[in-house]
Amino acid sequence: MTAQGKHACHFQVRDVCSMFGRLLALAIIAVAGFVYYTYRPPFSLYDQLFRSELKESQDAIHNTVSDRKYVRFKQLQGAGFNNQAQEILLFHHLALQTGRTYVYQPFIWRPRGEKAQVPLSAFLRGPTRGSISAATFEEVCPESEVKHVKIRMNYDRQWSHAKTVLGGDERCIVVDDWLFNWNYLASPGIHDIWPSYRMYLGAHFEWSPHVLGVVERTQSELGMQSNRSSKHDGSYMAVHLRRGDFERHCDWLRHQRTGFTTWATLPLLSHSTLPPSLDIESPESVYTHCYPSLPRILSAISSQARDKPHMRRIHILHDGAIDHPLVYLQYHKLKAALMDKKWAERNGWKGGPMIQVTQSSDLSVGSGERDWKVCVDMELAVRAQAFVGNGYSSLSSQIIALRLAQEGGSVDDITLV
Repeated sequence: MTAQGKHACHFQVRDVCSMFGRLLALAIIAVAGFVYYTYRPPFSLYDQLFRSELKESQDAIHNTVSDRKYVRFKQLQGAGFNNQAQEILLFHHLALQTGRTYVYQPFIWRPRGEKAQVPLSAFLRGPTRGSISAATFEEVCPESEVKHVKIRMNYDRQWSHAKTVLGGDERCIVVDDWLFNWNYLASPGIHDIWPSYRMYLGAHFEWSPHVLGVVERTQSELGMQSNRSSKHDGSYMAVHLRRGDFERHCDWLRHQRTGFTTWATLPLLSHSTLPPSLDIESPESVYTHCYPSLPRILSAISSQARDKPHMRRIHILHDGAIDHPLVYLQYHKLKAALMDKKWAERNGWKGGPMIQVTQSSDLSVGSGERDWKVCVDMELAVRAQAFVGNGYSSLSSQIIALRLAQEGGSVDDITLV
């Protein structure tokens, strides 16, 4: 080949590589765009829900008695779903306890790497019923008529003090300090709330219709029976495998000698923890319970499976994602053991091995429904015949509260790792 021919061939190869690179880049952009726009519900749905919230709120303030009282709280912005949800539910409960109308705010949702405001009613319907949105608060409570308060104090008196302050005659109150901080939620002071909160959940907790639609579809497609007293094959256990970024968090917690969070600290659950019990004076004990090994998780599952031979399905809630791929590997290790006949025999499972093991990735979510996956997982865990959870997780803690708030809810069906 002549020098001129070699030169022409070189340019042809470079042109082909350049074209391939452009096509690859376009393909990546197209896939990223598809994932982004199918990950969230359509913009039109959220816009519609915002308009519905506004209309309901305006109807409430225009068709009400003049002595109605209101309260707006300082709210978490952009934390994990359950950190926000448990706070919102407690705010709503406190408002009702003190005879005030709750002023709810948009949910700050960031699964797409952004702090996106979404209507609260897209997730939780209960706190929006009979309440008003923040968008209408200034209309009914101009700043000149608002009393700003700070109500943080010692954890053992926090709840009663908050009720006293909000029980005053002021028509419009804005709470400027963060009431339900992490330390308070992990303290015995939270126990004062439980009796009334349990009744609150039974009377007022409600997922959105969008969440419940995916729950019903998932249970139907996966053959999961939600009746806890059922003796049919569809009965199932829910297990919360908290991994993801939790390893680093648990390492920090053990150095802080921190105990369980929120409702997992309730004395009535003291015998629900898989032995050995938690010793917060021991860093290794804290880490064992916060980031349990797979054999420990399997032992917790066995503690429920041995007592319920008819229950041979398991749904595993986990936080596996592109940035936490090892969670899927641990899930498949658990699945292999749970469906192994010899393993089941060694662990005394009279009903034999599990016949079905599903995970968060198996939820029946369609295009634009992925925002609700965490809610769907939670409701499936609430409906399960048994639950194995992590006492350091706010998600597990809220599932426990919702299970106990239901008629027939029992601590015997709950095991904490």
